[in-house]
Amino acid sequence: MSETDAHPRRAGMTEDELLARLRARLPESRSWAGPARLATPAVIAEAEQVIGFPVPPLLRRIYLEVANGGFGPRDDVPGVGDDAWTSEDMDIVAMYEETSGRPGHPPGVVPVYDVGCAIMWLVDFRDPSGPMWGWDPHGCCLDHARAPQGLTLADWLVETHDGSDARSIEPQWVCKPKPVWPPERRPRRVPRADSTAPAGPPAVATPLTRRITRRQWPPPPVQPRPAPGRDTRRGGH
Repeated sequence: MSETDAHPRRAGMTEDELLARLRARLPESRSWAGPARLATPAVIAEAEQVIGFPVPPLLRRIYLEVANGGFGPRDDVPGVGDDAWTSEDMDIVAMYEETSGRPGHPPGVVPVYDVGCAIMWLVDFRDPSGPMWGWDPHGCCLDHARAPQGLTLADWLVETHDGSDARSIEPQWVCKPKPVWPPERRPRRVPRADSTAPAGPPAVATPLTRRITRRQWPPPPVQPRPAPGRDTRRGGH
């Protein structure tokens, strides 16, 4: 089986061509202000001792031949070791140690890209082809936050070798149904026709009229009020 047949999403791009495109991106990278540093075989071997699985061959070649981090989506894939380009001072070993042992993070599945809001892309070091997993705790539940994405590390880097952002992670929905967006609107209620209503055009309501009070002019004289304690009707004191 040829390399193109093994990775149909590469659209005919060989591994050497992918490395060449990643290398051509480095002068415009947001991560490297100067020449990119490379990893050493000894540093990669130390990382494999901690992770417990070998680094996938494609990722190993990138670290040794192209750049020790600072490539891929938004030039933000971290490297390995103390001399690597890292995001928030965490190489892939530190990111692995931070997530390893948590629910949904089996051994050998290594974070390589932090999307934000606790969403991450992970590479499965247990398989040499590097299948990609997505971690999204906002989906179904924490037990099913890790979901397969149906592409390998090579496919993922072909889509993001120019520094563009990675595709959205597709969470899996096991414990509850996938929400529908935009939400469905309920049909508007249509009033039922009244069989007792008279036939013909609807009656027009009589408009409201305003009562107008005419004022007398000049106004009538005001009668003086009687003094307190005096009964004017009897004429007495």
